[in-house]
Amino acid sequence: MSELPRKARGRRNQFFAADGVDELISMVLELAADVSALRERQYILEQVLSANGIAAGEAIEAWEPTDADRQALAEARERMLSGLLRNLQAPRGTEVSEAAAAAEEEHRDNAA
Repeated sequence: MSELPRKARGRRNQFFAADGVDELISMVLELAADVSALRERQYILEQVLSANGIAAGEAIEAWEPTDADRQALAEARERMLSGLLRNLQAPRGTEVSEAAAAAEEEHRDNAA
């Protein structure tokens, strides 16, 4: 099975007449896909840990982050927002910029 190319090329499609609707839908769908994948992975992880005698849910609730943890989480949040907002960087009907394509590839690599 061949893998689809990861770089966006050409003009952005426009499906809705109102400005910003296509970009908003793209952002919502990207968030939904990420949330779905994360929920599935979290469920699997908690099941694996539980099968090995580790009560992950309780441990997660009791966890206290360090300054390094807070910094790492803030950086991950910034990468996520940057990837999400890239849909607003290239105006509708214009060529997709190399920067937006690179941001998309980085976001997908980080999500994997």
